[in-house]
Amino acid sequence: MFPVRTGAGPSRRPSLTIWSLAALAAGLLLGILGHLSGTSGFTRLADAIRPLGDLWIAALQMTVVPLVITYTLAAIVGAGGGRTVGTLGGRAVLLFLAMLAAAGLLTMGLAPMLVRLYPVGPTTRAALGKGVAIPEAARQAAGSGYGSLVDWLSGLLPRNLLESAVRGEVLPLLLFTAILGIAIARLPDDRREALDRPIQALAAAMLECVRWILAFTPLGVFVFTYRFTLGAGGQAAGVLGAWVVLVSGLLLLSTALLYPASVLLGRTTLRAFARAAAPAQLVAVSTRSSIATLPALVQGARDHLRLPDAATGFVLPLSVSVFKVNRTISSTAKLIFLAHLYGIPLSSTTLASFLITVMILSFSTVGLPSGGANFKTLPAYLAAGLPIEGLVILEAVETIPDIFKTLLNVTGDMSAATILSRSSRAARGTVAAVGEIRPATEAV
Repeated sequence: MFPVRTGAGPSRRPSLTIWSLAALAAGLLLGILGHLSGTSGFTRLADAIRPLGDLWIAALQMTVVPLVITYTLAAIVGAGGGRTVGTLGGRAVLLFLAMLAAAGLLTMGLAPMLVRLYPVGPTTRAALGKGVAIPEAARQAAGSGYGSLVDWLSGLLPRNLLESAVRGEVLPLLLFTAILGIAIARLPDDRREALDRPIQALAAAMLECVRWILAFTPLGVFVFTYRFTLGAGGQAAGVLGAWVVLVSGLLLLSTALLYPASVLLGRTTLRAFARAAAPAQLVAVSTRSSIATLPALVQGARDHLRLPDAATGFVLPLSVSVFKVNRTISSTAKLIFLAHLYGIPLSSTTLASFLITVMILSFSTVGLPSGGANFKTLPAYLAAGLPIEGLVILEAVETIPDIFKTLLNVTGDMSAATILSRSSRAARGTVAAVGEIRPATEAV
Protein backbone atom coordinates (compact mmCIF):
# COMPACT_ATOMS: atom_id res chain seq x y z
CA MET A 1 0.00 0.00 0.00
CA PHE A 2 1.23 3.49 -0.77
CA PRO A 3 1.40 5.93 2.14
CA VAL A 4 -1.42 8.44 2.50
CA ARG A 5 -1.30 11.55 4.62
CA THR A 6 -4.28 11.60 6.90
CA GLY A 7 -3.65 14.99 8.48
CA ALA A 8 -2.88 13.50 11.89
CA GLY A 9 0.53 15.15 11.96
CA PRO A 10 3.53 16.14 9.89
CA SER A 11 5.05 13.46 7.74
CA ARG A 12 8.24 13.33 5.71
CA ARG A 13 6.93 10.56 3.48
CA PRO A 14 5.97 11.52 -0.08
CA SER A 15 2.32 12.39 -0.48
CA LEU A 16 -0.14 10.43 -2.56
CA THR A 17 0.16 13.08 -5.28
CA ILE A 18 3.92 12.56 -5.50
CA TRP A 19 3.49 8.79 -5.69
CA SER A 20 0.85 9.19 -8.39
CA LEU A 21 3.04 11.51 -10.45
CA ALA A 22 5.94 9.07 -10.09
CA ALA A 23 3.67 6.22 -11.22
CA LEU A 24 2.50 8.35 -14.15
CA ALA A 25 6.08 9.04 -15.23
CA ALA A 26 7.04 5.38 -14.85
CA GLY A 27 4.03 4.25 -16.87
CA LEU A 28 4.77 6.76 -19.63
CA LEU A 29 8.45 5.92 -19.89
CA LEU A 30 8.01 2.16 -19.72
CA GLY A 31 5.08 2.26 -22.13
CA ILE A 32 6.96 4.36 -24.68
CA LEU A 33 9.96 2.05 -24.39
CA GLY A 34 7.73 -0.96 -24.99
CA HIS A 35 6.01 0.75 -27.92
CA LEU A 36 9.32 1.57 -29.59
CA SER A 37 10.96 -1.81 -28.96
CA GLY A 38 7.97 -3.97 -29.92
CA THR A 39 9.19 -6.68 -27.56
CA SER A 40 6.53 -9.19 -26.56
CA GLY A 41 7.62 -9.02 -22.93
CA PHE A 42 6.06 -5.59 -22.54
CA THR A 43 2.76 -6.91 -23.85
CA ARG A 44 2.87 -9.83 -21.45
CA LEU A 45 3.53 -7.39 -18.61
CA ALA A 46 0.48 -5.34 -19.63
CA ASP A 47 -1.67 -8.46 -19.62
CA ALA A 48 -0.30 -9.54 -16.26
CA ILE A 49 -1.00 -6.27 -14.45
CA ARG A 50 -4.40 -5.68 -16.03
CA PRO A 51 -6.29 -7.63 -13.30
CA LEU A 52 -4.75 -5.37 -10.65
CA GLY A 53 -6.12 -2.30 -12.37
CA ASP A 54 -9.51 -3.93 -12.92
CA LEU A 55 -9.69 -4.91 -9.25
CA TRP A 56 -8.90 -1.35 -8.14
CA ILE A 57 -11.52 0.07 -10.49
CA ALA A 58 -14.11 -2.40 -9.20
CA ALA A 59 -13.35 -1.32 -5.62
CA LEU A 60 -13.85 2.32 -6.57
CA GLN A 61 -17.13 1.66 -8.32
CA MET A 62 -18.33 -0.38 -5.36
CA THR A 63 -18.13 2.60 -3.00
CA VAL A 64 -19.37 5.37 -5.28
CA VAL A 65 -23.12 5.24 -4.64
CA PRO A 66 -23.00 4.69 -0.84
CA LEU A 67 -20.34 7.39 -0.47
CA VAL A 68 -22.32 10.01 -2.37
CA ILE A 69 -25.55 9.21 -0.51
CA THR A 70 -24.10 9.12 3.00
CA TYR A 71 -21.88 12.17 2.50
CA THR A 72 -24.71 14.29 1.07
CA LEU A 73 -27.16 13.14 3.76
CA ALA A 74 -24.63 13.93 6.49
CA ALA A 75 -24.02 17.41 5.07
CA ILE A 76 -27.73 18.27 4.92
CA VAL A 77 -28.69 16.84 8.31
CA GLY A 78 -25.57 18.26 9.97
CA ALA A 79 -26.42 21.72 8.70
CA GLY A 80 -29.94 21.50 10.09
CA GLY A 81 -31.49 21.72 6.64
CA GLY A 82 -30.60 25.37 6.31
CA ARG A 83 -33.14 26.53 8.91
CA THR A 84 -30.59 28.78 10.62
CA VAL A 85 -29.13 30.21 7.47
CA GLY A 86 -31.83 32.83 6.98
CA THR A 87 -32.45 35.16 4.08
CA LEU A 88 -28.78 35.87 3.39
CA GLY A 89 -27.99 32.16 3.25
CA GLY A 90 -30.81 31.57 0.80
CA ARG A 91 -29.61 34.41 -1.43
CA ALA A 92 -26.07 33.06 -1.23
CA VAL A 93 -27.11 29.58 -2.33
CA LEU A 94 -29.12 31.00 -5.24
CA LEU A 95 -26.13 33.08 -6.33
CA PHE A 96 -23.83 30.06 -6.03
CA LEU A 97 -26.16 28.03 -8.24
CA ALA A 98 -26.38 30.83 -10.80
CA MET A 99 -22.59 31.19 -10.97
CA LEU A 100 -22.11 27.42 -11.25
CA ALA A 101 -24.66 27.21 -14.04
CA ALA A 102 -23.12 30.16 -15.91
CA ALA A 103 -19.64 28.62 -15.64
CA GLY A 104 -20.91 25.26 -16.87
CA LEU A 105 -22.77 26.79 -19.83
CA LEU A 106 -19.68 28.80 -20.77
CA THR A 107 -17.63 25.60 -20.77
CA MET A 108 -20.22 23.77 -22.85
CA GLY A 109 -20.00 26.55 -25.40
CA LEU A 110 -16.20 26.79 -25.60
CA ALA A 111 -14.85 23.32 -24.83
CA PRO A 112 -16.29 21.50 -27.89
CA MET A 113 -14.67 24.07 -30.20
CA LEU A 114 -11.36 23.84 -28.38
CA VAL A 115 -11.14 20.04 -28.28
CA ARG A 116 -11.68 19.90 -32.04
CA LEU A 117 -8.36 21.74 -32.37
CA TYR A 118 -6.72 18.59 -30.97
CA PRO A 119 -7.29 15.84 -33.53
CA VAL A 120 -7.24 12.28 -32.24
CA GLY A 121 -5.42 10.08 -34.73
CA PRO A 122 -6.29 6.46 -35.50
CA THR A 123 -3.26 5.24 -33.56
CA THR A 124 -4.23 7.10 -30.39
CA ARG A 125 -7.87 6.04 -30.58
CA ALA A 126 -6.85 2.45 -31.25
CA ALA A 127 -4.62 2.55 -28.18
CA LEU A 128 -7.48 3.92 -26.12
CA GLY A 129 -9.68 1.13 -27.41
CA LYS A 130 -7.11 -1.50 -26.46
CA GLY A 131 -6.60 -0.12 -22.99
CA VAL A 132 -10.27 0.45 -22.25
CA ALA A 133 -13.26 -1.65 -23.24
CA ILE A 134 -16.34 0.55 -23.65
CA PRO A 135 -19.53 -1.50 -23.32
CA GLU A 136 -21.95 -1.18 -26.21
CA ALA A 137 -24.72 -0.39 -23.74
CA ALA A 138 -22.70 2.59 -22.52
CA ARG A 139 -22.28 3.86 -26.08
CA GLN A 140 -26.01 3.57 -26.69
CA ALA A 141 -26.82 5.33 -23.43
CA ALA A 142 -24.43 8.15 -24.26
CA GLY A 143 -25.96 8.59 -27.69
CA SER A 144 -29.59 8.42 -26.68
CA GLY A 145 -29.48 10.25 -23.36
CA TYR A 146 -32.84 10.40 -21.61
CA GLY A 147 -34.97 10.95 -24.74
CA SER A 148 -37.21 14.00 -24.55
CA LEU A 149 -36.91 16.66 -21.87
CA VAL A 150 -40.23 15.50 -20.39
CA ASP A 151 -38.92 11.94 -20.10
CA TRP A 152 -35.74 13.22 -18.49
CA LEU A 153 -37.63 15.31 -15.93
CA SER A 154 -40.00 12.44 -15.12
CA GLY A 155 -37.03 10.19 -14.39
CA LEU A 156 -35.34 12.52 -11.91
CA LEU A 157 -36.90 10.77 -8.91
CA PRO A 158 -36.36 7.00 -8.75
CA ARG A 159 -39.30 4.64 -8.81
CA ASN A 160 -37.05 1.94 -7.39
CA LEU A 161 -34.05 2.99 -5.31
CA LEU A 162 -32.26 -0.36 -5.62
CA GLU A 163 -32.71 -0.44 -9.39
CA SER A 164 -31.34 3.10 -9.72
CA ALA A 165 -28.36 2.18 -7.55
CA VAL A 166 -27.61 -0.87 -9.67
CA ARG A 167 -27.69 1.22 -12.85
CA GLY A 168 -25.50 3.89 -11.23
CA GLU A 169 -28.07 6.67 -11.78
CA VAL A 170 -26.69 9.08 -9.24
CA LEU A 171 -28.87 12.13 -9.90
CA PRO A 172 -32.21 10.50 -8.94
CA LEU A 173 -30.59 8.98 -5.86
CA LEU A 174 -29.08 12.32 -4.96
CA LEU A 175 -32.41 14.13 -5.23
CA PHE A 176 -34.09 11.50 -3.05
CA THR A 177 -31.25 11.83 -0.53
CA ALA A 178 -31.69 15.61 -0.45
CA ILE A 179 -35.43 15.28 0.19
CA LEU A 180 -34.82 12.73 2.94
CA GLY A 181 -32.11 14.90 4.50
CA ILE A 182 -34.35 17.97 4.57
CA ALA A 183 -37.15 15.89 6.10
CA ILE A 184 -34.83 14.62 8.84
CA ALA A 185 -33.52 18.13 9.49
CA ARG A 186 -37.09 19.37 10.07
CA LEU A 187 -37.78 16.80 12.77
CA PRO A 188 -37.88 17.88 16.43
CA ASP A 189 -34.40 18.38 17.83
CA ASP A 190 -34.38 15.20 19.90
CA ARG A 191 -35.33 12.99 16.94
CA ARG A 192 -33.04 14.79 14.52
CA GLU A 193 -30.06 14.53 16.86
CA ALA A 194 -30.77 10.83 17.37
CA LEU A 195 -30.38 10.29 13.62
CA ASP A 196 -27.61 12.82 13.09
CA ARG A 197 -24.89 10.96 14.97
CA PRO A 198 -25.25 7.58 13.22
CA ILE A 199 -25.50 9.31 9.82
CA GLN A 200 -22.31 11.27 10.49
CA ALA A 201 -20.58 8.11 11.68
CA LEU A 202 -21.65 6.18 8.58
CA ALA A 203 -20.39 8.96 6.31
CA ALA A 204 -17.07 8.99 8.15
CA ALA A 205 -16.78 5.22 7.81
CA MET A 206 -17.43 5.43 4.06
CA LEU A 207 -14.75 8.10 3.71
CA GLU A 208 -12.34 5.86 5.58
CA CYS A 209 -13.07 3.02 3.14
CA VAL A 210 -12.40 5.38 0.27
CA ARG A 211 -9.07 6.41 1.79
CA TRP A 212 -8.02 2.76 1.89
CA ILE A 213 -8.89 2.31 -1.77
CA LEU A 214 -7.33 5.60 -2.85
CA ALA A 215 -4.10 4.54 -1.20
CA PHE A 216 -3.64 2.29 -4.25
CA THR A 217 -4.16 5.14 -6.71
CA PRO A 218 -0.51 5.11 -7.88
CA LEU A 219 -0.91 1.43 -8.77
CA GLY A 220 -4.01 2.17 -10.82
CA VAL A 221 -2.34 5.14 -12.50
CA PHE A 222 0.66 3.02 -13.47
CA VAL A 223 -1.45 0.19 -14.87
CA PHE A 224 -3.67 2.36 -17.03
CA THR A 225 -0.94 4.78 -18.11
CA TYR A 226 1.38 1.94 -19.07
CA ARG A 227 -1.23 0.06 -21.06
CA PHE A 228 -2.37 3.24 -22.82
CA THR A 229 1.18 4.39 -23.63
CA LEU A 230 2.19 0.93 -24.83
CA GLY A 231 -0.28 1.30 -27.66
CA ALA A 232 -0.07 5.05 -28.27
CA GLY A 233 3.62 5.67 -27.70
CA GLY A 234 4.67 9.31 -27.37
CA GLN A 235 1.17 10.47 -28.32
CA ALA A 236 0.06 9.64 -24.76
CA ALA A 237 2.11 12.56 -23.44
CA GLY A 238 0.42 14.76 -26.03
CA VAL A 239 -3.01 13.74 -24.76
CA LEU A 240 -2.12 14.65 -21.18
CA GLY A 241 -0.53 17.93 -22.25
CA ALA A 242 -3.59 18.86 -24.31
CA TRP A 243 -5.84 18.24 -21.31
CA VAL A 244 -3.73 20.42 -18.99
CA VAL A 245 -3.69 23.29 -21.51
CA LEU A 246 -7.44 23.03 -22.15
CA VAL A 247 -8.65 23.01 -18.56
CA SER A 248 -6.07 25.53 -17.32
CA GLY A 249 -7.02 27.96 -20.09
CA LEU A 250 -10.74 27.68 -19.32
CA LEU A 251 -10.12 28.21 -15.61
CA LEU A 252 -7.98 31.30 -16.22
CA LEU A 253 -10.55 32.75 -18.60
CA SER A 254 -13.31 32.24 -16.04
CA THR A 255 -11.19 33.89 -13.35
CA ALA A 256 -10.66 36.92 -15.58
CA LEU A 257 -14.40 37.20 -16.30
CA LEU A 258 -15.18 37.42 -12.59
CA TYR A 259 -13.52 40.84 -12.39
CA PRO A 260 -15.92 42.74 -14.68
CA ALA A 261 -18.84 40.71 -13.31
CA SER A 262 -17.98 41.74 -9.74
CA VAL A 263 -17.55 45.38 -10.75
CA LEU A 264 -20.90 45.53 -12.56
CA LEU A 265 -23.03 43.38 -10.25
CA GLY A 266 -21.29 44.33 -6.99
CA ARG A 267 -21.00 48.03 -7.77
CA THR A 268 -17.37 48.29 -6.81
CA THR A 269 -14.24 49.30 -8.69
CA LEU A 270 -11.86 47.06 -10.55
CA ARG A 271 -8.93 48.29 -8.48
CA ALA A 272 -10.69 47.70 -5.17
CA PHE A 273 -11.76 44.19 -6.09
CA ALA A 274 -8.33 43.26 -7.46
CA ARG A 275 -6.57 44.54 -4.32
CA ALA A 276 -9.03 42.73 -2.07
CA ALA A 277 -8.65 39.39 -3.85
CA ALA A 278 -4.89 39.45 -4.44
CA PRO A 279 -3.67 38.31 -0.99
CA ALA A 280 -6.05 35.35 -0.93
CA GLN A 281 -5.11 34.47 -4.51
CA LEU A 282 -1.44 34.28 -3.51
CA VAL A 283 -2.33 31.89 -0.69
CA ALA A 284 -4.49 29.87 -3.09
CA VAL A 285 -1.72 29.44 -5.64
CA SER A 286 0.82 28.40 -3.03
CA THR A 287 -1.36 26.04 -0.97
CA ARG A 288 -4.07 24.84 -3.40
CA SER A 289 -6.46 25.06 -0.44
CA SER A 290 -9.56 27.26 -0.43
CA ILE A 291 -9.98 26.90 3.32
CA ALA A 292 -6.46 28.20 3.95
CA THR A 293 -7.34 31.45 2.14
CA LEU A 294 -10.21 32.41 4.46
CA PRO A 295 -8.19 34.77 6.75
CA ALA A 296 -6.79 36.59 3.70
CA LEU A 297 -10.25 36.79 2.14
CA VAL A 298 -11.74 38.34 5.27
CA GLN A 299 -8.90 40.82 5.64
CA GLY A 300 -9.02 41.86 1.99
CA ALA A 301 -12.80 42.23 2.07
CA ARG A 302 -12.63 44.48 5.11
CA ASP A 303 -9.65 46.60 4.10
CA HIS A 304 -10.33 47.20 0.40
CA LEU A 305 -14.03 46.57 -0.17
CA ARG A 306 -15.33 47.55 3.27
CA LEU A 307 -17.73 44.62 3.21
CA PRO A 308 -20.15 44.40 6.16
CA ASP A 309 -19.82 41.85 8.95
CA ALA A 310 -22.53 39.70 7.38
CA ALA A 311 -20.31 39.22 4.34
CA THR A 312 -17.03 38.66 6.14
CA GLY A 313 -18.45 36.68 9.05
CA PHE A 314 -21.00 34.54 7.20
CA VAL A 315 -20.88 34.68 3.39
CA LEU A 316 -17.13 34.20 3.01
CA PRO A 317 -16.92 31.22 5.42
CA LEU A 318 -19.99 29.71 3.76
CA SER A 319 -18.62 30.15 0.25
CA VAL A 320 -15.20 28.82 1.16
CA SER A 321 -16.86 25.76 2.68
CA VAL A 322 -19.38 24.84 -0.02
CA PHE A 323 -18.92 26.99 -3.13
CA LYS A 324 -16.47 25.61 -5.71
CA VAL A 325 -17.17 27.43 -8.95
CA ASN A 326 -14.44 25.47 -10.75
CA ARG A 327 -16.41 22.24 -10.52
CA THR A 328 -18.76 22.90 -13.43
CA ILE A 329 -15.81 24.06 -15.54
CA SER A 330 -13.22 21.38 -14.87
CA SER A 331 -15.71 18.51 -14.72
CA THR A 332 -17.60 19.56 -17.84
CA ALA A 333 -14.36 20.13 -19.73
CA LYS A 334 -13.16 16.67 -18.69
CA LEU A 335 -16.42 15.11 -19.86
CA ILE A 336 -16.16 16.78 -23.27
CA PHE A 337 -12.43 16.07 -23.64
CA LEU A 338 -12.75 12.37 -22.84
CA ALA A 339 -15.80 12.02 -25.06
CA HIS A 340 -13.72 13.53 -27.87
CA LEU A 341 -10.87 11.10 -27.19
CA TYR A 342 -13.05 8.00 -27.12
CA GLY A 343 -15.43 9.10 -29.86
CA ILE A 344 -18.48 9.00 -27.56
CA PRO A 345 -21.40 11.25 -28.61
CA LEU A 346 -22.94 13.49 -25.96
CA SER A 347 -26.58 14.46 -26.28
CA SER A 348 -27.98 17.70 -24.89
CA THR A 349 -29.92 15.83 -22.21
CA THR A 350 -26.77 13.96 -21.17
CA LEU A 351 -24.93 17.28 -20.82
CA ALA A 352 -27.82 18.81 -18.87
CA SER A 353 -28.02 15.85 -16.48
CA PHE A 354 -24.26 15.93 -15.97
CA LEU A 355 -24.24 19.67 -15.24
CA ILE A 356 -27.04 19.42 -12.69
CA THR A 357 -25.36 16.47 -10.97
CA VAL A 358 -22.02 18.27 -10.74
CA MET A 359 -23.70 21.42 -9.42
CA ILE A 360 -25.32 19.44 -6.60
CA LEU A 361 -22.22 17.43 -5.75
CA SER A 362 -19.99 20.53 -5.83
CA PHE A 363 -21.47 21.63 -2.50
CA SER A 364 -19.97 18.59 -0.75
CA THR A 365 -16.43 19.15 -2.04
CA VAL A 366 -13.76 19.70 0.61
CA GLY A 367 -11.70 22.88 0.13
CA LEU A 368 -8.38 21.06 0.35
CA PRO A 369 -5.83 19.88 -2.22
CA SER A 370 -7.05 16.65 -3.82
CA GLY A 371 -10.22 16.84 -1.76
CA GLY A 372 -11.80 13.92 -3.59
CA ALA A 373 -14.04 16.05 -5.79
CA ASN A 374 -13.44 14.07 -8.96
CA PHE A 375 -14.09 10.82 -7.15
CA LYS A 376 -17.46 12.06 -5.88
CA THR A 377 -18.54 13.04 -9.39
CA LEU A 378 -17.46 9.69 -10.81
CA PRO A 379 -21.06 8.40 -11.23
CA ALA A 380 -21.90 11.35 -13.47
CA TYR A 381 -19.10 10.40 -15.88
CA LEU A 382 -20.11 6.76 -15.85
CA ALA A 383 -23.73 7.68 -16.54
CA ALA A 384 -22.53 9.58 -19.62
CA GLY A 385 -20.85 6.42 -20.91
CA LEU A 386 -17.23 7.40 -20.24
CA PRO A 387 -14.70 4.74 -19.18
CA ILE A 388 -13.34 5.18 -15.70
CA GLU A 389 -9.79 4.40 -16.86
CA GLY A 390 -9.62 7.66 -18.80
CA LEU A 391 -10.59 9.57 -15.67
CA VAL A 392 -7.83 7.88 -13.70
CA ILE A 393 -5.19 8.83 -16.27
CA LEU A 394 -6.25 12.50 -16.37
CA GLU A 395 -6.53 12.65 -12.59
CA ALA A 396 -2.82 11.88 -12.33
CA VAL A 397 -1.90 15.23 -13.92
CA GLU A 398 -4.31 17.38 -11.91
CA THR A 399 -1.54 19.06 -9.88
CA ILE A 400 -1.15 21.96 -12.35
CA PRO A 401 -4.90 22.50 -12.98
CA ASP A 402 -5.46 22.34 -9.20
CA ILE A 403 -3.58 25.64 -8.89
CA PHE A 404 -5.94 27.38 -11.29
CA LYS A 405 -8.98 25.67 -9.77
CA THR A 406 -8.18 27.10 -6.34
CA LEU A 407 -7.38 30.50 -7.84
CA LEU A 408 -10.81 30.56 -9.51
CA ASN A 409 -12.60 29.30 -6.38
CA VAL A 410 -11.11 32.01 -4.18
CA THR A 411 -11.85 34.75 -6.71
CA GLY A 412 -15.41 33.42 -6.93
CA ASP A 413 -15.73 33.54 -3.14
CA MET A 414 -14.76 37.21 -3.07
CA SER A 415 -17.01 37.94 -6.04
CA ALA A 416 -20.02 36.30 -4.37
CA ALA A 417 -19.49 38.22 -1.14
CA THR A 418 -19.14 41.49 -3.07
CA ILE A 419 -22.35 40.92 -5.05
CA LEU A 420 -24.37 39.78 -2.04
CA SER A 421 -23.34 42.79 0.06
CA ARG A 422 -24.20 45.25 -2.72
CA SER A 423 -27.45 46.45 -1.14
CA SER A 424 -26.03 46.86 2.35
CA ARG A 425 -23.05 48.82 1.05
CA ALA A 426 -25.33 50.99 -1.06
CA ALA A 427 -27.34 51.81 2.05
CA ARG A 428 -24.24 52.88 3.95
CA GLY A 429 -22.48 54.70 1.18
CA THR A 430 -20.98 54.44 -2.28
CA VAL A 431 -17.61 53.06 -3.24
CA ALA A 432 -15.03 55.58 -4.31
CA ALA A 433 -12.56 55.01 -7.08
CA VAL A 434 -9.93 53.97 -4.60
CA GLY A 435 -12.23 51.54 -2.81
CA GLU A 436 -13.02 53.84 0.13
CA ILE A 437 -16.55 54.31 1.51
CA ARG A 438 -17.92 57.85 1.44
CA PRO A 439 -21.28 59.05 2.69
CA ALA A 440 -24.02 58.60 0.13
CA THR A 441 -24.57 62.36 -0.07
CA GLU A 442 -20.95 63.11 -0.92
CA ALA A 443 -19.94 63.33 -4.56
CA VAL A 444 -17.74 60.57 -5.90
